[in-house]
Amino acid sequence: MNQAVRKLNPGRMYLRLGYDIRTGKEVPALTRVFNHRGPIANAMPNVRLKSVPTNDQLNNVVTPIAPGQPEGIAWTWFDTQTYTSTTTTQLDFFQAIQADKTLGNMQSQGQMPNPMFFQLYHIMVYIDIGPSSATQADGGVNVYPVTGTINDVRALINGSLSLNIAQKDYYQSKISMNPGGIGANSQLSVANALTNPEQAVASFATNGIPDLRNRNCFWGLIVIPPTQNFIVRMNWSAALTLVSGNTPIVCALDGYLFRRVL
Repeated sequence: MNQAVRKLNPGRMYLRLGYDIRTGKEVPALTRVFNHRGPIANAMPNVRLKSVPTNDQLNNVVTPIAPGQPEGIAWTWFDTQTYTSTTTTQLDFFQAIQADKTLGNMQSQGQMPNPMFFQLYHIMVYIDIGPSSATQADGGVNVYPVTGTINDVRALINGSLSLNIAQKDYYQSKISMNPGGIGANSQLSVANALTNPEQAVASFATNGIPDLRNRNCFWGLIVIPPTQNFIVRMNWSAALTLVSGNTPIVCALDGYLFRRVL
């Protein structure tokens, strides 16, 4: 099942279409008209059904209409690589099958298994740095440290990111333009009572606001076909010295996975 939104009255009324991704036919029970003021992206999540689809409509979604016909499901591919402080200038993602499935879920090295197609909607990057603390004598003046996790994240997301499929670039950007939309929502926090001449401060940072809508969207215009090599590569002009030391970086691809049912 897939969905699309059509604007009926600019800035106010939208028609949310529910349709079968295999046949392209609309499913009336899943089509809704709703009012919304503001960007349409803010209206996409959490739209509640007002009626229940019939068994026939549900069967059309999960049952292929012909042998070999694919099913389409929402899917996320993710991979984790470690940035080595003072050494790394390039990281390649999705090129290995991770033994630890909390680090990655690729089923084939650097490609979609046959006959899977992947329709890309989002690329996200999450810098996996935990909170850190620093103590600094302030000499009676409230001056906080500028180094730590916040500065590490800032330095890391200044690198570049590219998506290459079949030896051709399909996307290039700064890492910062692909926010994670996940992570702890924490800002500067005091670790103990403030007393002169010392202050203890804890800091934490992520790549963007931890909101799942905070993603760079391709709207499915990039498709990764089966058995074609693809790679997400991150580059930095020089190796970074990170206060946090060696740092895991998670890259994930959100979209729709089309796979054979029979």
